Amino acid sequence: MSFGQGRLDVRLEADLILPQEPQPLAGETAAVRRALERPIGTRPLAEIVRPGERVAIVVNDITRLAHTDLLLPPIVETLNRAGVQDADILVVFALGLHRRQTDTERKKIVGEEMFRRLRAIDHIADDDASLVAVGTTSFGNLVEINREVWEADRIILTGEIIHHMIAGYSGGRKSLVPGVAGRRTITFNHRMILEPGCRAGVLEGNPAHEDMLEACRLIDPDFILNVVLTTSGRPASVVAGHYDLAHREGSKAADRLLLTEVDEPYDLIVASAGGHPMDIDLRQTHKAMEKACEVLRPGGTLLFYGECSNGAGHRLCEEYLWRYDTAAAMEEALRREFAVGAHKAWWVVRMGEHYDVHLVSGLDPRFVERCHFKHVPPARHAERLRELLVPSARVGVIPNAAFTRPVIR
Repeated sequence: MSFGQGRLDVRLEADLILPQEPQPLAGETAAVRRALERPIGTRPLAEIVRPGERVAIVVNDITRLAHTDLLLPPIVETLNRAGVQDADILVVFALGLHRRQTDTERKKIVGEEMFRRLRAIDHIADDDASLVAVGTTSFGNLVEINREVWEADRIILTGEIIHHMIAGYSGGRKSLVPGVAGRRTITFNHRMILEPGCRAGVLEGNPAHEDMLEACRLIDPDFILNVVLTTSGRPASVVAGHYDLAHREGSKAADRLLLTEVDEPYDLIVASAGGHPMDIDLRQTHKAMEKACEVLRPGGTLLFYGECSNGAGHRLCEEYLWRYDTAAAMEEALRREFAVGAHKAWWVVRMGEHYDVHLVSGLDPRFVERCHFKHVPPARHAERLRELLVPSARVGVIPNAAFTRPVIR
């Protein structure tokens, strides 16, 4: 099983739960260039930009596997050929409410050459001076966005498309909200997790998605470039073009490539988030855990591998886990005053209350217990697995839960 930057050996007889496992793209850079030249729902990027225009390119932060170092050079090459100079190109890391990044992390994301050539900044959601209000959605969400992105002549969004617990699918409009939005805007949108329409694989009738899309229309970005990845983390599909139309095609590709059906629920699921960066912290690891539980019977057992080298990943997530004992208490507090980050604690404890969760991680055992999980030291993971393998149990293995969405047929 992938675990952080390494692997832990797992041996057992079980059903292997994998999506269709498409072949990675042959000639990835050529595939990106073709997508730029043959976009969905809009003109090619080279025909959109003009010499001397200022271009903002929004890219994912270190917690996402989006292969920005693959996507960015062909974009910049296209812009340069169209007369846009490096000095007029700004790269903005879509941190949302995530922590600031180090220069080493920024360089890793965009690649050494792009980091040297282009100005690149972290978006800071709490810096009111760097935000501008651009309008209000029909849900009542005042959209505050990064000022430098808003004031650019052209806006390009990049990222990856996978199933997302709140928005249905990542990618597309999500680069703007929450990616480069203000805290108030993000908090308003994230509060929609309490609504039943917010769930993975659903766009229509999903209020979080619809609010994001309305915000995106207010900003009207010029172009998106998104990838759909295999379970091994390599690009299997590239979509480019209109922020909604291209994203919908990418979401269909994610279903074709990442969704897999099983006949009935399992008694025991053994799964990994897929290693770094999908298990960089509890905030990210939890997303993959939720997917694994979709094919676990109520009260079933989950043995999950997620290193969480950066701890909880959010201060409020950690605070809520220490402060409240139950998911019900957390939900009551969130309905009184919603706080982004705290909602992760609610999700985590709700999972721990519904399933018998054993987490292989580097987290403090006391903190794991506050999640209503059982702590498993990495050195003892094989021993715990043997203890959980009871006769006649229906067992499934998901090697890369971050990029797999299993569902009951």
